[in-house]
Amino acid sequence: MSGLDNFSDTYEIIEKLGEGAGGIVYKAYHKRLRQEVVIKQHRKSMSSLEGRRRETDILKNLNHTYLPQVHDFLETDDGVYTVMSYVPGKSFAQLLAEGYSFAPKELIRWGMQICSALNYLHSQEPPVIHCDIKPSNIMLTPKGDICLIDFNISFYLGDRAVLGYTNGYTSPEQYIMALSSESGQNIPGDVRIDERTDIYSVGATLYHLATGQRLSGCREKADIKYLTGFTGDSLAQVIGKALKIDPGQRFQSAYEMFRALENIPKKDRRYVRLLHRQTAVRAVLVALLAGFIVLCGYGVSEIKREKMKEYNDLVAEQISYIEEGNFEAQEEAYRKASELIPSSLESYYQNAYALYRQEKYEECISFVDYDICRNEKLDLLQARMADVYYLKADSCFRLERYEESADTYEEVMRMGTQHAEYYRDYAITLAYNSEEEEAQKVLQEAIDRGLKEDSVYYAKGEIEKALLRPDAALQEFIQCIAVTDDDEMKTRAYLTMGDIYEEKGSNTSKRDILLEARENVPAEEQIQVLERLAAVDIELSDSTGRQEYREEAIEVLNQIISQGWDTFDTLDTLAIQYEKQGDIEKARQTADQMLESYGEDYRTYMRYAFLEIDAQELKSNTQRDYTQFAQYYEKAARLYEEQVKDNNSDAQMQLLEDVYGQVREGGWLE
Repeated sequence: MSGLDNFSDTYEIIEKLGEGAGGIVYKAYHKRLRQEVVIKQHRKSMSSLEGRRRETDILKNLNHTYLPQVHDFLETDDGVYTVMSYVPGKSFAQLLAEGYSFAPKELIRWGMQICSALNYLHSQEPPVIHCDIKPSNIMLTPKGDICLIDFNISFYLGDRAVLGYTNGYTSPEQYIMALSSESGQNIPGDVRIDERTDIYSVGATLYHLATGQRLSGCREKADIKYLTGFTGDSLAQVIGKALKIDPGQRFQSAYEMFRALENIPKKDRRYVRLLHRQTAVRAVLVALLAGFIVLCGYGVSEIKREKMKEYNDLVAEQISYIEEGNFEAQEEAYRKASELIPSSLESYYQNAYALYRQEKYEECISFVDYDICRNEKLDLLQARMADVYYLKADSCFRLERYEESADTYEEVMRMGTQHAEYYRDYAITLAYNSEEEEAQKVLQEAIDRGLKEDSVYYAKGEIEKALLRPDAALQEFIQCIAVTDDDEMKTRAYLTMGDIYEEKGSNTSKRDILLEARENVPAEEQIQVLERLAAVDIELSDSTGRQEYREEAIEVLNQIISQGWDTFDTLDTLAIQYEKQGDIEKARQTADQMLESYGEDYRTYMRYAFLEIDAQELKSNTQRDYTQFAQYYEKAARLYEEQVKDNNSDAQMQLLEDVYGQVREGGWLE
């Protein structure tokens, strides 16, 4: 331990934890940080000082929920030492030795956590390949989560030597490379270490944890039928794919394996039945909650039971109408409920939430300010006001009124909210308001309150974006998408990544991420993805002249229409794309649909008029007849005068007027 004596001013050695092929591990106390750490003395140092420095930079910058934090990288005459945070708990090797049996649902959860950590490592520049995944290098913390420890990075930094291999966990390609290095032979040219090397080791580790038996070597083909008896078919198939001898047949990334593990429960019929049962329970709880809304705030002696029941039924109707998107019926239910019991806040909250759900952010803010906060009949000190203020705060944020949003979040916090997500969104708002230090403090508060991992990544991504660090933001959003099972959050992460690429001036990258979102986001969450995908396809087609982008835009717009999400603008945009494509007939059919769905609107006849101009220009001069064009124009002009108010104008209508004037001046109309 002579080398460790050099660090005695900073570290106090507590005990030796273990020793292996890679080095000796000690538990120590960091005197300045006042926390326990792990010091690993490496048996083999890096091949160059430059390599050591690069390793130090990469290790120190790693920051992930399922990885230890690297504090220092030390050199002495007798070796190199890595200092990392101490991870309490037991390794899976210890748990196996103690005879612990692992349930399939635990293996799925821990497998996803391992893949999340690997996805993060593999996303670094250059990629960090762990190269030594096995039960002894995975800790199970007291919280029930994993921590992936003791990775080496010498290989991918250019050092062709691999630090070793562990039978039963090491991939075939790493085994071949290690033996070649030991024997001094040339490494076969088609053998390489990459992300799929770690994928194999994850599969081997999960196989051992599931069956209690370690594979005898990388050349042993896993017995999937035997494995199925412990895990069920779906998990066995995932592990079997990870264990393919040929790397090309394995999962090609940790994210791909993560998604495969994530989808396992959806394939299990018992799990589906459980979901249905949970949905029914939630419905009952919602009904019970609605039933107790008033009972919690008002004594039975003060209000007749019949009146309370009627009020609760109306609030339950509000909730139901909001979920259905029937906002007119919701507003009517709100009006009745607030008249029935003017002093109860719940019906007001639901109406504010309905405005928020419709993205009527200005109206939501106004409703909170005037109908709630200035309502003398309401008790503004009750806890539900935190949720009311949150709706206003987030509405301000979405309108980019960040200072007002931050001030409103102060009201949310003052009400004593326990929602970690409210602290998360407050932190994001502070970052957009250029208060980085305070944003980090509030985010830490959210984490301390139990903010989920996906929300942490999402918040960090938004904060990095707000602070104009787009590349760092993209990495955080990638991690969020990799670990979240919240479809709404996944959608938000994808959309924000698209915004970042647009700000970077890369519409092709924006299109790529939206296409990925289209594949990975459930259909019911796709409307914004599809709208933005169509828009960027149109931009790319117009800027590059490549028709395949316009064809994709048309296909996406038709998908929006087929799913019932279309608006007038959707149909009008589709008609324009058909027109630009030269398909006048389909453009007319789309205009017909606009007329049928939205009635007499000047914009429909304006579109008919433009289409008629294009149709006549395809003919020879002697065959042209602009009579129909003139009729469309005149009807559009008349409706325009009736429908456009308050000195507003439409540039397209002005263009149509110019075209009409040119047709008349050309003598085409009598």
